[in-house]
This record gives sequence, C-alpha cells and structure tokens, in this order.
Amino acid sequence: MEIDVTAEDKDWIKDAIKHLQSSASNQNVQKFIKELKDYPVFYIQPRSMKEFESKDFQPCSQINVDCSTPHRFVESFGCEIEDSLRKDILPAWTWDREKILSKARIPDTDLYDPVSFVTYLICYRLEWENTTWSGQDGFGQFMERLLKKDEDKFFQVIGWISRQSWYVTTESCQAMEPALTHFEKGRDWINHFIHDEAGHYKFMEQVFEDIELNKEDFPVGDGTKWLLAAHKRTAMISPLAFSAMINLFEAAYYEGQDPISRVIKLSSKPHAARGFDLHYKINQEHRHCDMPVNLAICLAPQTYDHALLTLSLFELTLNFLDRMEQYLEKEFEMQ
Repeated sequence: MEIDVTAEDKDWIKDAIKHLQSSASNQNVQKFIKELKDYPVFYIQPRSMKEFESKDFQPCSQINVDCSTPHRFVESFGCEIEDSLRKDILPAWTWDREKILSKARIPDTDLYDPVSFVTYLICYRLEWENTTWSGQDGFGQFMERLLKKDEDKFFQVIGWISRQSWYVTTESCQAMEPALTHFEKGRDWINHFIHDEAGHYKFMEQVFEDIELNKEDFPVGDGTKWLLAAHKRTAMISPLAFSAMINLFEAAYYEGQDPISRVIKLSSKPHAARGFDLHYKINQEHRHCDMPVNLAICLAPQTYDHALLTLSLFELTLNFLDRMEQYLEKEFEMQ
C-alpha cells in the first residue's frame, strides 16, 4: 500500500513508524493508526471485563469441535466436504495459534475479546497471504501470461472465476439465513447484509454474456463449495466464526479497482470487466469489508473453543482456496 504524504507530515509519520512495534500507545502511533482507520493495518486492544458488563451482547454457546488436528477438525465440524478435497487437508496446523490468541485474550481471564480477535485475525491473514502463491499475485501473473499466450484460454479462466463468483453470490444469502435465528444480537446487521448481497449473481451473468460463454460449462470448485457450506455451518453454531468468515468473501479493504477487472481490460473484450466493476463498486461504497467487525461488536467475550474453531476454519479454508487456484494454473499451463 502506498500513501502520499505532505512534507509537513513526514516527521511525525517517521516517528510513528519508528515506534509502531515497540510503543502502540505513542501519540504519533495512535495518530497514524487513526489516519489509516479504513484499512486493516491494526487490531483493537482487548477490553477489560468491566467494559462488557451490563451490556446486551450475544452470549457464547457450548460447542464440541475437535480442533487438535486439521483432519479431526474436518471430521467433527459437521460440514459436508467433497472426497476430492480431502487430499488438500493440511497434515498439521502451521499458524502461530498462541500468538494469535494472546492478542485477543482479556486480561486476567481465559476469555477473548471478539473485536480484538477478528481484527487481529484479518491482519494475520494478510501477513500470511504475503507468503503464499496467491498472496504474491501468482494468480494475477498467471492470467497475464495466459492472456499474452492464448486469449481463448484466458477467457476460459475468466469463465471459471465468474462461475465461482456466481455460485457464491447465488448461495450466500441462503447460507447466512440461519444466523438470523442463532445470532439474534447481530440480526439487524445480518439482515442488512443479506439484502445488500441479494441479486449480485446478475453481475456475473453479465460477464458471461460479454465473454460469450455459458456458465453451465464451468464446474463449481470443491473449495468454493466448502466455503459456502462452512459459512452456513458457522451460522448455526458460532457467531464469532460466522462474523470472521465474511472476511473470506469480501476484500480486506476496497481501493482502486477489482484485480480481475484490471486484467480483463488488457484483453480484446475490455467491456467484459463491467460485471466485476459494478460488483466491486457496490462492495466498496457499502463498506462490506467492515461487516466482520460490525458483527463482532455484538458479541460477548468468547471462549477458547469458539476462538480456536474460528482460527482453525480460517487457516484450513484459506489453504483450500489457495490450492484451488494453483490447480487451475497447472491445468491450463499443461494444455
């Protein structure tokens, strides 16, 4: 991320950057964070238990999911998974769980601040993605190479991407509906979000029309199916996981243009980017990237079980999606 600064701001910004890691309460650090409040570059410090008292938050229910290993998690989570996806289940967890949990632990308790947890998890996701193939723009570079090499195949990839987006935008509202019952304190936000998302599949149908391809000719990826099924499951059992998972459907922040749109505009059919542009514009203007935190604000202090469930689901699902894109690259580069 690049930010333009004026000459008179440089000194305090340099001081803020100097103390960013060592002194979060530094005046210039807090000023710096405030200036960037619309971007996921910080997390919220855990509140004390006193700050939760006498407030009407969504209580924490009991759950029984074994998060000790990825395989045990999948077997106990209660979510359908395609047999072909099982080969991509991680052999072991790799994220620094204790580090993530410690950032959200409420002082002198074994509970977790849901807002601290969600905001730190989003930051951790972005940091982790910088080490992955997708996060290092592997997919974007693959698409640009394919466009130069074979435009027909390039549009086949755009068709596959659009099919995944069409499936997500078609199924997501129904997947979120159980949360209206099981996440009562977040009902207003959930209703608002469902109504905001309704009909977004039409943007992808516009893309298919513009690239002159039939969406039925493209499969829905197993990772995409898991994403929707897992979100529906969290809507029933864990408001914390449900809230955090919205970050996997939305960009962490919206700025500039949709990355898929950018590549399409380099092709002979730049008008085919309209559907992606319109979808991106709505998400940007309606600040859909804020929804995970808006919902987390409605939650009471969270138990270890809910925090660990959310953390496990994030790591597993992001790996599924990363592998799915890598398989697509291999498939088209071998043709």
